[in-house]
Amino acid sequence: KHLPGDVPGWKDHKSRKEKILSVLEDITDQDRIFIDENLGTLLDHANISAEPMVEEGLQFTRRKKDDHTIYFMANHSESRVDGWVELASPCRSALILDPMSGRTGKARVRGKQDSRNIYLQMDPGETRILRVFEQEEIVTADWPVLRSSGEPVELKGSWNVEFLEGGPFLPEKYRTEKLESWTNFDLPDARSFAGAARYTIDVTLEEPVMDHFFLDLGDVRESARVWVNGHPAGVLVAHPFKLDISGLLEAGLNQISIEVTNLSANRIRDLDIRGVEWKKFYDINIVSHLYEPFDASTWPLKPAGLLGPVKLFRAELKK
Repeated sequence: KHLPGDVPGWKDHKSRKEKILSVLEDITDQDRIFIDENLGTLLDHANISAEPMVEEGLQFTRRKKDDHTIYFMANHSESRVDGWVELASPCRSALILDPMSGRTGKARVRGKQDSRNIYLQMDPGETRILRVFEQEEIVTADWPVLRSSGEPVELKGSWNVEFLEGGPFLPEKYRTEKLESWTNFDLPDARSFAGAARYTIDVTLEEPVMDHFFLDLGDVRESARVWVNGHPAGVLVAHPFKLDISGLLEAGLNQISIEVTNLSANRIRDLDIRGVEWKKFYDINIVSHLYEPFDASTWPLKPAGLLGPVKLFRAELKK
C-alpha cells in the first residue's frame, strides 16, 4: 500500500536506510513502480497469475524453471480434494510426486494448453510435488486415480505388542484386542518408556487380491514403520497415517506389523520426577519457554503407541 520507509534488520542499518531513501528519491515517472490497495491489481501488473487451486483449499509454492514449473502443494483444509484442479501455468503434461512415499506418476490432464486442469486426490494433511511441462509430453506410468470399493474394514482381533528398543527399560510384551496408549496398561516401565514397539496382527482375505489396498493406521503417537507379510511397506511420520499397500497382500492369511516410536516426553518426565540429573550441557542452560528453570515433572503423560482404529480400504481405478 506504500513504498518502504525503512530496511529490515539492524546490520549496517544506518547505511542501508540511507541507500534505500536515496533510491526512492531518484524514482521518476518512467519507473514501473505501482502502489495500490488491492494485491490482485499489483499481481496483474507483474503478470503473476492467481492459482485457482486455492479455491479448493490447497496451499502452494510455485517456482518457474526453464521450460517447466514446479509446485509444492499441501492440503491443510478439513476436506478431501478429489477432482479436476485448474493450473495457472501452461501445461502439456505433468508429473505427480508424493514426497512421503516417493511414488511418481503422470497426471491426468485436460483442457487447453494455456488453461489446463489436472486430476488431484489429496486427503487432509497430504502433500504433493507437481512438475508441469509446457511443451514436453512426458512418457511414464500413469498416476492411479482411485475410488473406494466397498466399506473400509477395521482390523479386529488380537494384537501382539513387543517393545523393541528404548529406555530406561523395555516393558514386557503383551496382547490386546483394544488399541490404546501403552501408558494405560498395567506394565512396569511403560509409563516412563520412550522408544519403539511392534504391533502385529494376522488378517485373512478370502477373495483374490486384485484391487488397490490402503492401510489407515488412525491415531499414531508418533511415527510408524509398516511391514506386510515381511515386506517393508513404508514409513509414516505425519497425518494422515495412510499407506498404499497394493501388491503386498495375498489371498488367505496375511501378517501386518507396525513399529511405532513415541516421543521422549514421558521419559524426560520420569527423570525429573526421580530427580535424575540429565541436563548435562556445557554451553547452554535448559529453560522453559518463559526462561524459567526447566521442570518436566508436572507434565501429564503423553499418549504413546498405536491408538487406531486400523482400517483396510479397498480401491479400484476410476475411469
